[in-house]
Amino acid sequence: MGIGGIGMSALAKWHLQEGHQVSGCDTADSQSVQQLRSLGIPVHSSHNPDHLTDKMTLIKNRAVPANEPEAKHATKLGILVKHRIELLGDLFQRFNAIAVTGSHGKSTTTGMIATIFCQLGLDPSVLIGADLQDIGGNMRFGRSTTLVAEVDESDPGFSLLDSHLAVLTNLENDHVADGFSERRTYHATFNDLLDATEKFASRAKNLLFCSDWPLLKSLFGQTCTASTFGTTSDATYRISELNLLPEASRFNLVLPEGNIQQVCLSIPGQHNALNAAAALAVAHLSGLDISASADALSQFKGVGRRWQHWGTIEGAPIIDDYAHHPTEIMATLNTAQLTGRRVRAVIQPHRWVRTALHWPAIADAASIADEVFLVDIYGAGELAIPGISPEIIRDRVALTGTPIEYHSSLESVVSSIASTLDPNDLIITLGAGDVWKVAELLVNQERYDQ
Repeated sequence: MGIGGIGMSALAKWHLQEGHQVSGCDTADSQSVQQLRSLGIPVHSSHNPDHLTDKMTLIKNRAVPANEPEAKHATKLGILVKHRIELLGDLFQRFNAIAVTGSHGKSTTTGMIATIFCQLGLDPSVLIGADLQDIGGNMRFGRSTTLVAEVDESDPGFSLLDSHLAVLTNLENDHVADGFSERRTYHATFNDLLDATEKFASRAKNLLFCSDWPLLKSLFGQTCTASTFGTTSDATYRISELNLLPEASRFNLVLPEGNIQQVCLSIPGQHNALNAAAALAVAHLSGLDISASADALSQFKGVGRRWQHWGTIEGAPIIDDYAHHPTEIMATLNTAQLTGRRVRAVIQPHRWVRTALHWPAIADAASIADEVFLVDIYGAGELAIPGISPEIIRDRVALTGTPIEYHSSLESVVSSIASTLDPNDLIITLGAGDVWKVAELLVNQERYDQ
C-alpha cells in the first residue's frame, strides 16, 4: 500500500529483482508509480480489499490505520501484514547493513557511501530515499553481502533494526507528535525519539556519529566502540582547513592514525562537507583505500532534490532543494549566499504540525535570503491547525527587513519572479512538497521564450 512512496518503491523494485511477484496500490499517479508500471508491477489507483488474496503478504506504512478497509480485510484473510520498516529489517538480517539515519543529510550521506562502494567495485546493494544518478534511481540490487541503506528515523520501528554499522548524521526535535494527533504514527515525544535512537545504536555492531552535535555526544560519547566525524578537535575523523566555495568545497580529513587525506567535493555547503566526512569514515572503517575513496567521492554529483540545478532563466541559475526543517533551510540559504548573487528563495512550509512547532525558526532561517516568496503550507495529508498560516511566517520575516511576498499559487510566484529577474539572481525553491514545480515552470518559460 502506498507503493509509489520513495521508500516503498525501492523495496518493491528490490523484491521484483529478487524474483517475487509484486503488486501495489497508490492514489497518486506519480512518476514513481509510472516507473513501477513500466517495470511490469501492477499498480492500482485506489485502495480496495479486492486487491488481496490469501497468498499475499501486505506491506504498509504506519500512516495506514489498522481499520483501513484493505488492511482490515488482510487481517480477516489471515495473511501476513508488515510495516515497511519490518520489511527493511528482514533485509538487514541477510546483509552486512550500513544504516544511515538522522534528522538531516540521510539521503546525501547514503548516496555518497553508495558512490564510493560502487566506484571501488564492491557491488553493494543500495536503498535510498532519493534518486541517485549513479545507480539510476533509489535502489541498486548488488551481488555482494553489503547493503547501504537510508533509515527513516521518523518510524519508531527503526529502533529494532540490526545493522553492521549505524551512522548518525545528527539528531533534532523533528518527526515528533508532541501532542498533535495528526502525527500519531511518529514518536509521541522527543524523549521517545531519543530512546528509539539509543536502541537503534545499541543494536549495531559498530557506531559512527557526528561530534558536532552535542546531543549525540551526550548520548554516545562514552560508547567505547563508537567512532566520530566532524569539525571538533576530538573527532575520530576530523575536518580541517575547510574551504567553502560557491559550487564546491575543499577540506582535509585527519584520520585516526594521523594521516591527512585531501578531499575535493563538486557540491557546496558545510553540511555536505560533514556528509562527506561521514562517508569517508565509513569507507575507512570498512577497510577501503582512503585515497581511492576520496577520488570516487569527488565524482559525486548529489541526489535528487538536494541542491539540484534545473537550468537558468535570463542567466539566473534555478536550484531546487528539499530543505524544509529550519536547520536545513538555514544551511541551504547560507550555501546560496556563497554565490554572491541575489538569493531569491521560494519557501513552502511542509506539514501543519511541523509549521506549528517551528514557524518562528522557519521565519528566522528564511530571513537569510535576500528576498522571500512564501507559498501555502503543504499539508501532506495533515489537517489545518487553527492559528497556523503562512501569514504568521510572513509577518515575522518582514520584521527582519527581508523583503517577502506571500502567494496563494505557484503560478503567481513564477509570474512575480519572471517579471523582476536580474542575471545576478539565484532562484532557489525550498520544501519537501511540490514547490519544485516553480523551478520547472521557470525553466520551461525560458525555453518557451527562446
